Amino acid sequence: MKTKIKNLLTDDLLKKAFSDSHYYMIANIGSKALGFLVIPILAKTISIEEFATYDLFLVIAAFLQILVTLGIDSGIAILMAEAQDDHDKLAFYYVSTLLISVAFTLLLSLLLNSCFLFFDELFLLSQTYWLMIGAYVLFSVVSYHTFNFLRWKAEAKKAALINLFSYIIGISCGLVFLYFEQSVLSYLYGLLIGGFFGSFMALFMSKDLIKRFKPRSDSKVLLQELFHLSLPFIPNYLGNSLMQIVDRTVILILFGKQELGLFAVIMRLAQIPQFLSSTITGGFLPVMYNNYKTERGRKLIKDFFHAYILIIPISFLLVYLLSDWLIEIFAGHNYMDIAYLLPIAVASTLYLNATQATGFGFSIARKTHYIMYFTFASVIVNFFLSLTFGFFVGLMGIVAGTLGAGIFRIYFHVKYSEKLYPFDYNMRYFWLITILTILLSLISSIGVY
Repeated sequence: MKTKIKNLLTDDLLKKAFSDSHYYMIANIGSKALGFLVIPILAKTISIEEFATYDLFLVIAAFLQILVTLGIDSGIAILMAEAQDDHDKLAFYYVSTLLISVAFTLLLSLLLNSCFLFFDELFLLSQTYWLMIGAYVLFSVVSYHTFNFLRWKAEAKKAALINLFSYIIGISCGLVFLYFEQSVLSYLYGLLIGGFFGSFMALFMSKDLIKRFKPRSDSKVLLQELFHLSLPFIPNYLGNSLMQIVDRTVILILFGKQELGLFAVIMRLAQIPQFLSSTITGGFLPVMYNNYKTERGRKLIKDFFHAYILIIPISFLLVYLLSDWLIEIFAGHNYMDIAYLLPIAVASTLYLNATQATGFGFSIARKTHYIMYFTFASVIVNFFLSLTFGFFVGLMGIVAGTLGAGIFRIYFHVKYSEKLYPFDYNMRYFWLITILTILLSLISSIGVY
């Protein structure tokens, strides 16, 4: 046993994964921690309705960013692994895809803002907010493309620095503006400043790739192959955002902006365990993609998914014990009445994002378009479950509907990925953990209604 543990700890792949994860930990924990730490300041400074506006801004911006990045951040993974030593090709991939995404962002922003020729508000936000969303997405696209490109090149340190820098500047400026004028608009202006400096730094750090870029005779073929792999990822990524948009839409249909503000705080806090897990996943993914053909790589992929699933009920129990304290610290007494929602929200968030820890078969077999079917099916399931449960049991029903949709999504995602390229995941283990999580959710709800 001691020898086995020693071999595991000295395994080159595992050491490389944890090394990259270390950099992601610095960047993500630093940036996301600042984002989470600002929640109590905002929740206690602005009104519940303004927090709903802040939430809508972030959710819509995230949705648009996913749309304009065209799934390239994942589609590029296999191609970069196959062309690690061809620096001219890597430069072509980076610059050409960045230009396409920036152009798409500008066009989409123009189309959305043209809607204000006919409406005063769009999704309960004025044109001022939509102009800010366009600028925020533009800056984010530059930083995000660069971050992911460096990540797949195993330059995690540079990628982490870009991510952390923009968050620190943005949140710092936002808090300064918020101090002088206690409104959500002031804080968002600060985020835009951070986004601008972050994108400038991203371009500076990738200047060698930009200088190396030149049109290629096979440009059309390379881009066609890249988009063939990448575009099917858009529905999968949009699924995460669409889940959030569906939840918000159902709340606005059944209740109002006050309830949306309450729900938004819960879901923001519920993302903490998911961001921690994605930090680890960010370091492991390049290693797993580059070594999926080896026995050690296959074992790493299998064990990683099993560990991810096990984390869900553990996170539920920890958050259940600390939920009142967490709400008091991070949100304040105005949100205490909905503290019981937090552990279930944590479980639903982890299930929805479990696809990040599996599904390699779709990429390996070049069948990423299958992801679209499961993603949109889960969005539809989420809408009907949330609408039905929400009608009968309020906000609890919205969260429960999301949990059901997350379970539905990851089960079929894994099942069909295994048919394309099996890693022999233990699905009995998956269902045992899932049933345990459902039982914990039911037990924690006893006495609430």
